[in-house]
Amino acid sequence: MNSEMKVGVFVLAGAILFGAAVFLLGDYSFQNYYTVYAEFSDVAGLPDKATVKLSGVEVGKIKKIFLRENKVIVQLAIKEGVKIYRDARYLVGSTSVIGSKFMEIDQGTPAAGVLKAGETVRGENSLPLDRAMTKMMEDLQSLIKDVRGDGNLSQNLNGIMTNLREVTANLNELVSDSQPHAQKMMERLDSITARLDDMLLKTDAIVDKINKGEGALGALVSDKQMKENVTSTLNNLKDASASVKNVVGRITGFKTYWRWDWKYEPAAKASRSDFGVRIYPRDGRYYYVGVANIINSKDMARGTDYEIKNTVDAQMGWEARGFDLYAGSVRGSAGAGVRWQPFYYNSTWDRVSLLFEASEFTRNRYIKNRYFNTPRYDAGVTVALNKYISACLRLNDMNEVKRLDYITKVAFEDKDISYLLGLVTLGSAGKK
Repeated sequence: MNSEMKVGVFVLAGAILFGAAVFLLGDYSFQNYYTVYAEFSDVAGLPDKATVKLSGVEVGKIKKIFLRENKVIVQLAIKEGVKIYRDARYLVGSTSVIGSKFMEIDQGTPAAGVLKAGETVRGENSLPLDRAMTKMMEDLQSLIKDVRGDGNLSQNLNGIMTNLREVTANLNELVSDSQPHAQKMMERLDSITARLDDMLLKTDAIVDKINKGEGALGALVSDKQMKENVTSTLNNLKDASASVKNVVGRITGFKTYWRWDWKYEPAAKASRSDFGVRIYPRDGRYYYVGVANIINSKDMARGTDYEIKNTVDAQMGWEARGFDLYAGSVRGSAGAGVRWQPFYYNSTWDRVSLLFEASEFTRNRYIKNRYFNTPRYDAGVTVALNKYISACLRLNDMNEVKRLDYITKVAFEDKDISYLLGLVTLGSAGKK
């Protein structure tokens, strides 16, 4: 091979490598695409060349992002053969809370028709994480000011308290009517208990003497049958005393807490509330009954909200050494969860707790034209500002839509209800 041929081969190889580099770096492809334009007010840091996903499946890429007057236009390149319906939703998604961003398309319905190449659609704006955190802090500060002052929250709490007073007015009247009798009964129970304790000490001594056959009484019951009868009678008296003590303990052992959770979801642009009561019949054990996602179902949503409204919660829970385990009905579906205080033994950081919850294990349905077929998993972190108010960040449905909630929790103890439950327990024990 002469030198001219060597040079020619070298130039040809260089041209092939240069062409391959241009093809790869220039983002060329043999796949055919058609163009769709999406219009946003803010794309929340969406980068060029990001992927486009339809119902979680990659179907294209972003070719260019530019400004047109006061709007942000995103040029989407969609693979040929992929059908997008006209009522589909366009929003900026993220692989995680701090992950890379992509264009998410929630598929519409066939009845709306198929989108054509070159058409412009309207995207749904999402709040960037930094702005959402800033807004949350502003809302939290505003909430604290409202609680301390005469703001809307303070007025709403006053309204709630007024309604609760009206609801419990008859109960309070019942308690006040029965309280003098109950106090007399408690005084008599205390007197009876003291006498029973004294009697039990004496009966223990008597039984001991009977067993040894000492004294006149021991001689009297030297007969085996008589001895068994007397011993059985004294044991029954001892059991009765223990039962009286147990009933008295249950009357004063109840604790009742009303709970109100106010939640705001930026992606849905909507707020909801949970309201219920937690009843502790004894330390470390509780029952919770309430309503979740309270909202007027006639209100029109400003964003897409996948939560099911106005459902029932009914749970049984156990608390021990920083752990809170519960199970039952969670938002109207079977579920369970755990709350954990990782710094339970630290008096400064014990107000921080972590949450993990699982529910809807057999979910298989469409919600707002989106198909859900996996269980729901939620996680969150809560900081108690004091014994009445807590702030919480909660990531909902991590397997599917990954929605973040900002939550304010308010709780207070109702001693009147606890006293009434104690009286009911005493009545039930009396019937038995």
